Amino acid sequence: MKADISAFLGGYRPGHSLAHRMPVWSKYLLVLVVGVTPFFVKQWWFSSGCLIMAVGIDLVVARMPVRTALSIGVPLWIANVLILAYHCFFTTWQRGVIYVAGLLACLYIARLVTCTTDPGALMDAIVAMVGPLRPLGAKPEKFALTLALMWTTIPYLIGSVGQVREAARARGLRHSSWRFLIPMFVGAVGHALEMGEALKARGLGDDE
Repeated sequence: MKADISAFLGGYRPGHSLAHRMPVWSKYLLVLVVGVTPFFVKQWWFSSGCLIMAVGIDLVVARMPVRTALSIGVPLWIANVLILAYHCFFTTWQRGVIYVAGLLACLYIARLVTCTTDPGALMDAIVAMVGPLRPLGAKPEKFALTLALMWTTIPYLIGSVGQVREAARARGLRHSSWRFLIPMFVGAVGHALEMGEALKARGLGDDE
């Protein structure tokens, strides 16, 4: 379960590929060009080209395994199929391709950043990006820490859902999905309290 979560979210994988040696700003530029511009150009051929480019960059430049580069999970595949089917029936297939290909291109090219960039370097880049807003009262370090905590909490919550479901199935509760809510909620609150205590112990939760 953890391996699937890491592959889906794009956990950092050490390596010596060209993408690993690229500066962080250039990776963000690729995200902007390949992942964001399709939603502004709004041409099906452009979105499709960006999707092919994103996949090629992950496989060739970042040297990701095919499973890591392409896996997005069954729920997201289903969502994309539904989006494409909706536009094919109610608007045009071109518009469906624009949204689906654009979404996948954005996801795959963003995986380039998270899979090939050390978390420390990623946080330093976020701090540098928010730094110009410091005179307005912004706190870049805390902002970067918040994003890092969010990034580490999402896999925990997804893993918690999987564990609760497996435990429920072992007890024969296959069709009582509402019963999953209480242990999931308790686990999420417990994790939040633990993170809060850890931050407080390091003096990161106190106002200056």
